[in-house]
Amino acid sequence: MTAAAAPYVAERADAYFLKTADIVAGLGDARVTYAVFLRSDAVVALDRAIAFLQEAYPAAAAIPLEITRPAPEGALLASGKPMLYVAGSLVALSPIETLLLQRVGFSCVSAYNAFAMCRALPETEFMAMEARHTSGDDMHLSASYGASVGSRIAKLMGAKGFVGTSTDLAAPLFETPRGIGTMPHSLIGYAKARMLAEDRDPAAESATLEATKLYVAQFPDEASYTVLVDYDGREVSDALAVCRWFYGEDGSAASGKRLAFRIDTHGGRHLEGLDWDESVKTLMKWTHRHTPGEVAKLALAGFDLEELDGMTSDEVRDKFLFGTGVTAAAVIAFRKALDDAGFKEPRIVASSGFDTLKCRVFGNLSVPVDMVGTGSFLPSRLSRAYATADIVRYELPDGQGGWKSFDLVKVGREFLKLNRRTP
Repeated sequence: MTAAAAPYVAERADAYFLKTADIVAGLGDARVTYAVFLRSDAVVALDRAIAFLQEAYPAAAAIPLEITRPAPEGALLASGKPMLYVAGSLVALSPIETLLLQRVGFSCVSAYNAFAMCRALPETEFMAMEARHTSGDDMHLSASYGASVGSRIAKLMGAKGFVGTSTDLAAPLFETPRGIGTMPHSLIGYAKARMLAEDRDPAAESATLEATKLYVAQFPDEASYTVLVDYDGREVSDALAVCRWFYGEDGSAASGKRLAFRIDTHGGRHLEGLDWDESVKTLMKWTHRHTPGEVAKLALAGFDLEELDGMTSDEVRDKFLFGTGVTAAAVIAFRKALDDAGFKEPRIVASSGFDTLKCRVFGNLSVPVDMVGTGSFLPSRLSRAYATADIVRYELPDGQGGWKSFDLVKVGREFLKLNRRTP
């Protein structure tokens, strides 16, 4: 094992990079320049990767580390375009390559997805909820960091973007002190179990309302409360029960506070009061279109075929428009039910599968959703997040205190060459 690789790096580096470092250390070091790129479109989110590189590169290396960024943090970058050039000792950099690439692709693709989602729904706030879908802290922080970068760029273009995340660990990335969010399904299940233990009838009383009361009692100082309403399949009925209590005669619960409802209806059923036909009627009325096909055409306006990621128009209609789960029809019907009952103040939070495609469909239809809770900015296919680094310049000592330069790269990667650029 080469002495240039610290134990942390050496344990995690690909073995062939360690062996390369050993060979070069024995024959004579070279100054090399790596070009780092992705095979998919990305938003540049490299600050954390560069910080790691600067920390991992040996301070005692005879050849200093030099970093050049062709595109600044937050820049939109097309597939295959170099986003980073790293120059330094081959002995020192070879073991670090694996760990550097681990910190590049996931963040940049998450940033691109988050940016596209925020741009698709510029009047909607977003909350990052990817933690449960990650494998641990590294993946969680990498994705949240990417989402924060993508959101920041979208905000510069007028979008509301991400306002927070579900964990305290990632909260600083979104410039908030703590994770945000209120009740999960488990709290409603707990409230329902307590009601049954007390011989109360959850069919006559709302377990969702009971959970809301428990939550408000425990956290009386919170400025807003978001109530999950799909546990018993009575999204509208339970939301109205909460509203009547929250905005009741004394108004004690609502005093100076905001109420929101989160819809997370699973894909096995329609929102309360809807079926396929009612969903079609809801969206035709909302969009002023005369047929389901015209609604679908509006929903997919501006899409290229490849952006549908293999989905047919029928599948789009099932998943996003008229089918089960949190569809455009479901959100619109829910909003109308609240408004018709005189409760126009509560906000609507939607979750469940809000990737870029779904956000764009909702944006095309102007669906009245105030916040989206999502972790679907995570790369949908891992291969899209693979970052690659190729050495594009080798410099060997010229015997006179300088370097003799050779611009070399494997066949097919000539587009990465530095040409006349001086590293």
